[in-house]
Amino acid sequence: MNKLIKISLVTSMALSSAYATEATSVKDMFSNGETSGQIRLGYYSMNPEANGANTEYTTAIGGQLKFETASFNGVSLATALYTSHSISALSGKQEDGKFSDFLTSSEKHYTELGEAYINYAMNGFNIRVGKQLIDTPLADSDDIAITPNTFEAVVASYSFSDLGLTLLGANVQRMQGVDAGYENVTLNSWMDTGDGSTNMIAGLYANDTIEAGIWYYDIGKLTKAIYADATTTLSLNQDTEITIGIQYLQENEEENSNVEGSIAGIMAEASFSGLTAMVAYDSVSTDNGDTINQGFGGGSSYTNMQNTTAGSLHEGGFGDGDSFVASLGYDFSGVNLFTAYGDFEADAIGAGAKGHLTEIDAGISYDFNDGEADISLVYVDVQDKEDSTEDFNEIKLFANYNF
Repeated sequence: MNKLIKISLVTSMALSSAYATEATSVKDMFSNGETSGQIRLGYYSMNPEANGANTEYTTAIGGQLKFETASFNGVSLATALYTSHSISALSGKQEDGKFSDFLTSSEKHYTELGEAYINYAMNGFNIRVGKQLIDTPLADSDDIAITPNTFEAVVASYSFSDLGLTLLGANVQRMQGVDAGYENVTLNSWMDTGDGSTNMIAGLYANDTIEAGIWYYDIGKLTKAIYADATTTLSLNQDTEITIGIQYLQENEEENSNVEGSIAGIMAEASFSGLTAMVAYDSVSTDNGDTINQGFGGGSSYTNMQNTTAGSLHEGGFGDGDSFVASLGYDFSGVNLFTAYGDFEADAIGAGAKGHLTEIDAGISYDFNDGEADISLVYVDVQDKEDSTEDFNEIKLFANYNF
């Protein structure tokens, strides 16, 4: 679900205003505001390998348009419209079972007020209230379709810049986006995060070589979770870096939800003159009938790939398991070539069958004019080693223009 080569390790949140200077009046606040956005064209196809199964495909165009005011007495406002519309001539027919709603919805379109917030920043303190982008281990934007997930939330943070320490607290009530299933697109309703809301607190630390973070989540009537990770980066010379990371997620069920278990992982990455190699391992532990919940978004496990995640096989039907991913990427002149292989296994519960999936991802991307535009093509092949009728492959093609 996440980007192919998972390099980031401690997930944080950037909440400060985009403006370094203050407006002198409310009028200047709006006249000195900034408009930004993105136009995205996407193609997606999913081809099941079972005999007689339909290939589903769609082409869509959309993106986002955002306006953010300048800051006046520490206060700024922002709003962003998100939209996506399928191109019927380049999409499968719904009546033939060949249309995919991955890029839009079952109604072939959506339009949402994806962001609408008020932000207050003063010295090291920041608070943001309203619909906003959030990127944390168990709630994140997961920008894998036409528009990202966004959340209706209150998020406050305080940074001790001299110490490299940030403290954060949030209440997250609802979300919209690909991981919410474009809930009830006609009514533009959003999906609740848990029964009521999700509360989280975090402490993040960073210096020149180490990043570390610990997060606590209370996902209403579902689970209480603690997530922690830490990484260190060593520069061997001007062209060579090695990064090592560890992570741990522990979940404890609430009100017999059966969401309980743990994920422990380690990764190592080396980069040299545009070449990047990464290996990662996650161990998953669940009791009989329990499920690992990776939150609202793509999740943060080191072994997450385009389709399969560390928790994919741990949804009540399987017990403990392991996942391993190795990836290789090469950057040159704006071109990025990448490939990855993942192996995911889970023990059988009782007399059931065990789970075993493999995934291969391969693709190419290109950035134009230092990120003004980009294009990417990814091929995904998933093989179910226990049931070949579940095998499938995907193609994802995206072109973006940023302004």
